[in-house]
Amino acid sequence: MFLLTAAEMAELDRRTIDVVGLPGAVLMENAGRGATRAILARFGRRPIPVAIVCGTGNNGGDGFVIARVLAGLGFRPRTALLGTRERVRGDAAIHLRALQGAGGALEEIVDVAAFESWTTSLGPCGLVIDAVFGTGLRSEVAGLARAAIEWLDRQPAPVVAVDVPSGVDASTGRVMGTAPACELTVTFAFPKLAHVLPPGCELAGDVRVVDIGIPGALLHGVEPKVRWLTGSEVARLVPFRPRQAHKGRFGHLLVVAGSRGLTGAATLAALGALRAGAGLVTLGCPAAAATASEKRAPR
Repeated sequence: MFLLTAAEMAELDRRTIDVVGLPGAVLMENAGRGATRAILARFGRRPIPVAIVCGTGNNGGDGFVIARVLAGLGFRPRTALLGTRERVRGDAAIHLRALQGAGGALEEIVDVAAFESWTTSLGPCGLVIDAVFGTGLRSEVAGLARAAIEWLDRQPAPVVAVDVPSGVDASTGRVMGTAPACELTVTFAFPKLAHVLPPGCELAGDVRVVDIGIPGALLHGVEPKVRWLTGSEVARLVPFRPRQAHKGRFGHLLVVAGSRGLTGAATLAALGALRAGAGLVTLGCPAAAATASEKRAPR
């Protein structure tokens, strides 16, 4: 599985829209619905109080979709927009109108005082969704957005991040001033470098990747540089071993290493060879080091 930078993901989105002809609003709908499915799979379908904090960009647009879908399932999400409706543009504006058309409650938050008033009115929440910033963040978080993210980080309820925890640089994992610790992060199409690079990866919690309809063939034009070697991919590289197999069928490896007082690397190399699949491993070391190494050999 490939790990994408923010620029690579943006190019993949662009190619899907311009080359394949799949509208950005459809991709956003798929993203929001996929995120909702992941949320319900993790936290259940029992309607609980949900707070959704949205920015004015595409990450907020994903949040609008989540709010609309949850409301349709019987939840009563309280959704805050960090800014005015007029600042929401493009595909996000389409889904803002859809949320309002479906009767969804949305509150415009224009400053820190208004945000504090909104949070006071919430009451206890069972779940909080972070849809403030996504992969497009370029600068340090400040002002109203910073206050909102710091509030997210203080919540006792589980926090779910849309794409990446807000405030984390998607390409490097660097925290741009502040970012919330999340229990679940739902990302789209492919994981991003921030999901595996610290400190961002330590804030993402459990990362779930959802398909939003981007064809895998488009990766050839984007040419991502980093690949995430997953357990399932490694498993395909390990040859099948019959139950009746024995050590004589899987090679004999000689490790020549170690000296008096320096047996650790030799022992680790020999044990590592066994764990990697060698049938028989012989450690060749000076007699002065043999006793220490022998004590750590499997019996």
